[in-house]
Amino acid sequence: MGGEERLYTPEEVAELLGVTHVAVRKWIKAGKVRVVKNIYGMYRIPESEVRRLVEERSSLKSFTLDLEELKPKRRS
Repeated sequence: MGGEERLYTPEEVAELLGVTHVAVRKWIKAGKVRVVKNIYGMYRIPESEVRRLVEERSSLKSFTLDLEELKPKRRS
């Protein structure tokens, strides 16, 4: 494969991110995910873009956890 970047299917990316392939396809259509099309016209997502999405998702999860910690605790 040389120095070429690995390409992932929308389904593979969905599995890595813990979302549905429908969500990934919506992101593609909205221009939120950089893709290339193969010779058959099918979307493929470069590894660098997958890494960006994983990092973005990780930072959002940690942000969500921080917000959860700020919520007042319920009294029992």
